[in-house]
Amino acid sequence: MKYFLIAIISGLIGFSAWSGHKLYTITETENKLKYDYADVNLIKYGLFNIDLWKTKIFGILEKQTGSFKLKASDFNAIQREVEKYLLELHEDYFASGKIVDLIAESEMDNKNAVGKLLMGIFKGKIEKQLEQIDFKSKIPNLAKQLTNELKKKSPEIQKAITSKISAMIAAETEKEIVDQRQVILDKYEADNVDNLTVQLKESISALQSQKKQWITYSIGGLLFAFLLSLLLIKWMTFRLSMVMSTLVATVFLVLGISLPMIVLDARLSKVDLTILGEAVHFDEQFMYYQSKSIIDVTRTLLEGNGMDLKIVGLLILLFSIVLPFSKMLTSLIYMYAKKIRSIKFLEVLIFHLGKWSMADVFVVAIFMSYIGFYGLLNSQLGAMENQGDNLALDTINYSSLAPGVIYFTLYCLISIMISTFIHRRYHKKPEDDLSKIIVGNSQ
Repeated sequence: MKYFLIAIISGLIGFSAWSGHKLYTITETENKLKYDYADVNLIKYGLFNIDLWKTKIFGILEKQTGSFKLKASDFNAIQREVEKYLLELHEDYFASGKIVDLIAESEMDNKNAVGKLLMGIFKGKIEKQLEQIDFKSKIPNLAKQLTNELKKKSPEIQKAITSKISAMIAAETEKEIVDQRQVILDKYEADNVDNLTVQLKESISALQSQKKQWITYSIGGLLFAFLLSLLLIKWMTFRLSMVMSTLVATVFLVLGISLPMIVLDARLSKVDLTILGEAVHFDEQFMYYQSKSIIDVTRTLLEGNGMDLKIVGLLILLFSIVLPFSKMLTSLIYMYAKKIRSIKFLEVLIFHLGKWSMADVFVVAIFMSYIGFYGLLNSQLGAMENQGDNLALDTINYSSLAPGVIYFTLYCLISIMISTFIHRRYHKKPEDDLSKIIVGNSQ
């Protein structure tokens, strides 16, 4: 009976471990697709891409050049500017008498002595004649006449402006633009970014459906195996029950440190703005995307250049990977090797140092980090949406906790329960024996 139960529970654990491996493989593939999807749709290729802006602006200009026409309001504005310029000219040269001084200086530079003498005699008369002309009163009429001449030439002016704009657009659009995303396009054998985006979305969606299935299988199988190990302790003996439970915790730990913990995903779903009366649209763009597991974070920190990063990486490696595995291994040794139960180091590692393994603290830190990042992204994205009538931003925060948190949390809970059971079994009074507490006497 005992071996039959062990075979059933071992089968459940084996099936769950295989399901977890399938989940890990699918998650790795999905992660690569998501990173490529984010890379190909980064904001630097959209809203922050100067070449794309040129294309859109030139498209608007090219569209409007065919219908370009100087309106009556344009000529009125021209007339006002001409009138303003002539008034400034009158103030600077006529009202101030500067023009008379300039004429005098011009004649004084002449080496002819007779010319200088005549200039001195007629200077006063010139000033009086300029005052009689009353040039200022004639400025509005003069500006109007100049504007009327421009109206007569408006077809030629419009043709010249249109020709100049068309030439500028042609010169710019002839330049070859190198798309930095060509490597990703070649990787998936896609013709353009739009087709690649659709292809990646479909692939990611299909993988997500498979992920849900394998998550259900692996977690369900492991939890069922753990419950059987506890409920059938009377027929399996205490030590075999703890062995099975430890195997369950080990699978949870391996998947917990291998699968992503947090997904940080901030996007602009669309951007709409108005330029020169024309609508300009940008499709979905990624502002930030990261998806990391504990192993990924540890590797990144250890490979970092700063000593502070390496120290943090070593601490995470020690407290979240090395100590949890060591604790479970020594727990099994502690149960089966009576001679080493008196070794204080093992007791410290299992029953005391285990409390400081920071596994549970790490889970809390993950949750707090998620809450902090989620709130920060929501706040910043919300602020971006309030930009006025000419600009419409739709922002989305897809940040979420990943499956790794679930597996790691379940490992922490089961590990704490196993330590508690072992401690009660070997350090409490007989009446507190776990087997008696649960189902009665067992060995």
